[in-house]
Amino acid sequence: LMPLAQGLSASADDFLFQGSMVRRPRPARALVGAMVSGGGELPLMARATVATAFAAALVGWQGVAALDNGLGRLPPMGYNTWNDLECKPTDKQLRKIVAKLKQSGFLELGYQYVNIDDCWMSNERDATNRLKGEPKLFPNGIADLAKFIHSNGFKFGIYTDRAPTTCMGLPASMGHEELDAKTFAEWGVDFVKNDGCWDPDCGVYQPTWPGSGTCPAMGRRKAIKKYIKMWQALNKSGREIVHAVCGWQPWYAPVGRRMGHMWRIGADVRDWEGVYETARVMELLGQWHGPNGWNDPDMLLGSSQGAKLTLTPLQARAQFSLWAVMAAPLILGVSILHISSFDLETYSNKDVIRVNQDPLGRPARVVVSNCPAYPKLNISALDGVPQFVVPNAALYQDVVCGSHSAPSCPECPQGHGEGWCHGDCRWVPLTKKCIPGEPGDRNEPKEAKLPLEDSPEPWSLKPFRTPRMRQCQQVWTKELVSGEVALAAINWGSQPSTLRVALSELDLPWSSSSVTVRDLWYKGSVTNQWAVAGALEMNLDADGGHAVLRLREAPDTLGRVAGAAPVSAAAKSWASFDPGAPAEMSPPEERLRSIERRQRFRQRLADAMRQEEDIAASFAPDLLLPLAAAVLASLAALAVLLARLCGGSRAGLPGATAAIGAAARAAWPS
Repeated sequence: LMPLAQGLSASADDFLFQGSMVRRPRPARALVGAMVSGGGELPLMARATVATAFAAALVGWQGVAALDNGLGRLPPMGYNTWNDLECKPTDKQLRKIVAKLKQSGFLELGYQYVNIDDCWMSNERDATNRLKGEPKLFPNGIADLAKFIHSNGFKFGIYTDRAPTTCMGLPASMGHEELDAKTFAEWGVDFVKNDGCWDPDCGVYQPTWPGSGTCPAMGRRKAIKKYIKMWQALNKSGREIVHAVCGWQPWYAPVGRRMGHMWRIGADVRDWEGVYETARVMELLGQWHGPNGWNDPDMLLGSSQGAKLTLTPLQARAQFSLWAVMAAPLILGVSILHISSFDLETYSNKDVIRVNQDPLGRPARVVVSNCPAYPKLNISALDGVPQFVVPNAALYQDVVCGSHSAPSCPECPQGHGEGWCHGDCRWVPLTKKCIPGEPGDRNEPKEAKLPLEDSPEPWSLKPFRTPRMRQCQQVWTKELVSGEVALAAINWGSQPSTLRVALSELDLPWSSSSVTVRDLWYKGSVTNQWAVAGALEMNLDADGGHAVLRLREAPDTLGRVAGAAPVSAAAKSWASFDPGAPAEMSPPEERLRSIERRQRFRQRLADAMRQEEDIAASFAPDLLLPLAAAVLASLAALAVLLARLCGGSRAGLPGATAAIGAAARAAWPS
C-alpha cells in the first residue's frame, strides 16, 4: 500500500486532521483516512472511490448487505431539473445549465449527474413502442443531449415511473421495463429516477383501476416487484446505470437494496417544514443506510431566485449541512443559471462535501434533541414485503374525504362541493357544509377509513409540518474513516438559540474528555481549530441556524487555546441578505492568501530540513579525524591502565598494546 499512500498523502490545504495527527494507536480506518483524506492530484470523487475500496476491505462496515456493482458506493451527487424548472425542461436550457455547472466547478467537486425530471417525453411512444423525447423541447433527440453532457465530463440522468404514466400523465415504464432500459442504455443514460405516481396497485384512486386508492401489504409487494423488474432490466442492459427509487415511503428502507441504489423515504421537500419532517423520518432509518445503498430525503432546495422552489439562504445552507452529515444523496435543485454567490459557496464547501463522501459510509444519528417525539415506525421485511405499523396512527391521520384526505371535514370540499365530501364526512345540503359523519347515517354509505399504513399518498404526518412542532434543536453525529466525528447542530425553531452540549452527551468513540474542534463554516479561515474541554456552546440563529464541526480526540490536559475564536456557527442573521450581493462566508481571496501562507511555510520547512541534511553530509569528513584522534587517545589511556593491572611489568605492556592495535584495526580497517 505504500506507493499508493505516498501518491494520496494528505496536504494541509485539503485535510488538516490527518490520521497521523491523532494521538492514539491508529486503527485501520485511521490508516485509510491518512491515505485518502485529501491532497494529491486526484479529484475528490476519485479519492473517495479509492478510499471506499480500502475502507470496505480494512474496516468491514456491519450494515445491511448491499449489491456492490461499482455504483452507489458513496451518496450520489448531481443536479435535477424539477425544483428548478419543474415541468418545463428543454434541450437549450440543459445545455446552458451544463456549461454553468462546469464553469462553476461543480464537476470537480463531485456533482457528476445531470438529471432530467418529468416532462421530457412525448405524450405517446413511437412506432416501435419506444419512449421518445418531446420534439418541441428536444429537437435533436435525447441521445444527442446525452452525448453533449458526456462530452463535458458529466453523467446523464433521466426520469420514468413504475406506473403506466408519470406524475404529469406522460408515458411511463409499467409493462415496458426491458424495452425502456434498453432504450436508456442506447441513449447513454447513467442514472434513472423511477417515480411512483398512478400505480394501480399502490397509488391514489383512479376510476379506471378498481382497487386503486390504497396500498396494503399486497400492494406494497406489487410496487416492489415493479421496481425490481426495472432494476433487473437496467442491470441486463449492458450499461452501468444508477437506479433511484422514488416511492416516497419509509417502508422502502428495509428492502431498498433489493431494487436500487437509493430510495425516497418521504414526501417532497418543498419548504422548511418539509426539511424538518424529512429529517425526523431519516433519524429512524439509519440501520438501512449506507454504504452502497442510501435512504433519500429528497433534493436540495437553494435560495437563489429563479427556481420554482426556494428556501432562505440560511435554511438552504442548513439543509445542505444536515444532508451532508446524514450521508444523504446531494442532488441540487437550485437555479443553476441564476445561482447566487451565497448558494455557490454553500454547495462548494469541500470540507462539508468530504464529510458526506466519507468512505466509511456510516449513517448519522441524533445524539441530542429536544424536539417532539416523532412516532416510532415499526418497519421490518418479511419474505421481501415491508411490514409497516404506526403506533397511535389515529392521532396523526387526516379524515378521508373519499379519494383524498384533509385535516378536517370542513376542509374536504376545497370549493368543489358535495362531490368532495364522502368517507368520514357527510354533506348537509341545507347549509352546504361538509361535517363529520355519524354511525348509522342513511344519507349515504360511510366508506371505511383507510389505515394510515395503507395510504398510497407520499409519507407525511401533517402535524409535523406545522411551525409549532419544530420549535426545537438537534445535534447529529457521524463517525468518519479518519477516526474523527462530524457533528451537525441545527435550530429548527423561530427564535435564536444558544445550544450548550456536554461532550459526554455526544457518545464519542474515545475516552478523553477534551476534543479538538474545527468549524467547517467559520468565516475567513480554513485552519481554525481549538481544544474544548467539557462542553460545546453554539449560538444558532432562528429558522436554520446551524453548525458543522469536525471533532477529534485531544489530551485531557488541553483546555481552550488562547486567543481561539469562540465556538459559534452561523451566528449572523441573513434576514437582509441580498442574493445579488457578493456575500460569501469565506471570501476566495482570503482563502487563497491563507493557502499561499501555508504553502510558503511548508516550503521553508522543507528547505530547512534539506539544509540540515546538507550540513550533516558536508561536515562528516571533517569530523572523522578528530573523532579518530579522540578514540586513539582513549585507547592509549586504556593501554596504560592494562599495563598497571598486569603488575607494571614491561612484559605485559607489549601484549596489551598488541590487543589494543587489533581492536583499532577492527574499528578502522583503513
